[in-house]
Formats: sequence, structure tokens, C-alpha cells
Amino acid sequence: MEEQGYIELIITNKDNTLSPKDIDINEVKEFISDIESFLYPNRKEKQNRPHISYDIEEGSVKHKFLLPITSVILFNGLTNELKNRNNLDFLDYKRQSIIDKFQKKAIQEGYTIEFNNSISEKPSLIIDYSTNFEMISPTFYESEFYLYGEIYQEGGKNPNLHLSTKKYGNLTISATKEQIMDGEKKTYKPYGVKVRGKKSFEDDKLTDLELIEFIQYKPAFNKSLLDKIIEKASVNLSKITNVDVWLDDLKTEGI
Repeated sequence: MEEQGYIELIITNKDNTLSPKDIDINEVKEFISDIESFLYPNRKEKQNRPHISYDIEEGSVKHKFLLPITSVILFNGLTNELKNRNNLDFLDYKRQSIIDKFQKKAIQEGYTIEFNNSISEKPSLIIDYSTNFEMISPTFYESEFYLYGEIYQEGGKNPNLHLSTKKYGNLTISATKEQIMDGEKKTYKPYGVKVRGKKSFEDDKLTDLELIEFIQYKPAFNKSLLDKIIEKASVNLSKITNVDVWLDDLKTEGI
């Protein structure tokens, strides 16, 4: 079993009167969720994370998390880097949003938030009313996307089409009258569309979509062709030592 350690956030207020009984369960729940997301910001990391236990203690308010030492090292490294740089520009969007939330709470509630852990004798980070951690990453990026689904409505005074997709749910896509009227009526038929729009870094939501072109979608399974593609790709794929990291790098390059 991996060596265990802890991370600890100590919350104090201006007159040093704060205690665990002052903290509502919703605030505790939100706090636990924020720490989990700071350590494991994406869904896959959350699914594969190690066991973490939690305790709330006196000493103003101590939020204490017991977890493997590798997670403590990650926490210590991130918070020390925040202290040294005094900005959030090296963090991903999710982690930035959590630190930004702590900063706002420190200002609004008059809190001092001290970040400690079992491998450091001194606080790795302190956030209070005087610190200035503000999010600088954009909340979305603009790109072109290929979407597939069933068109369940099209037209209108301000022309658009409504596409039902498995991945993103129901989407509204603006279009020109000429684009909609060109060719056959497409309602209640499976179609692909190439669109331009915005994608959220936080939840992958698509917005401000504009139609570029239709792609007639005729899904057909060709096992022989699939086997040939897999055989051809396997030569290079077998050289990849960490597929997850490789895929994440591809996503980053695409952004």
C-alpha cells in the first residue's frame, strides 16, 4: 500500500472566532468537491483517483484530507508554484476557477486560507484579502466542429436548424435561408453538419454555432475496412507507452 499523507486547509476569520460549528454542510460539501477537482480536474482522473478521507477539526477551521503521498506531492507542487508565481496562468481552467473561488471567498468573508501538507513544514500557499489571484484563461475557444444527429426543426424568421445529438444534446445552429432550402428537406433525417462556434473549457458546451455546410450522414459498418485500418494503425500505436497522455496532448494541440 502506498505511503499516506495529508493536505490541510486552515480557515480563519478577522477576529479569529471561526469554528467548525459555524460551517454549514453545504459549504463543507462544496469545499470537499473543490479540493477533489483541484487534485483531479477531469472526469477520468476523478474516476481513477485513490481513496481520500476527510475530517474537519478545531483550530479555527481545519479541513483535513488523508490521501496517498503522490497526491500530497502534487498538491504541494501546485500550491508552491502559485505562491512563487503569484498568478494562475500555468493552471488549467478548472484549477484556476477553484483558486479564483477561494480568493473571492477570502475577500467577501474576510477569510485567511492557509494551505498546508504533510511534506512541508511551512504553508505552501496563503490566500487572503491582500492576495490577487484572478482567472486569466478564456472560458471558451472558437473552432470548427463536426456534429452528427437528427435535424428535428429547420427554418424560421431568423433561419436556423435544430439538431439532436447524443454527445451534446439538442443544439441550435444559425444558417442562411439558401443553406436550408438547398437540396431536399432534411427534417427528421440523420445528417452531419460542419459548424463554426464556441466550446466551453469548463463543461464542453457548444454555443454561437453557425452552419458551414451539410454532410450527408449514411452510417455503414464495413468490418473488412475497419480491420485493415486497425492493422495499419497498430504498428505505430504499439510504440505509444502512455495512451492517455498521448490523447491529452492531441487535445491540447487541437485547442
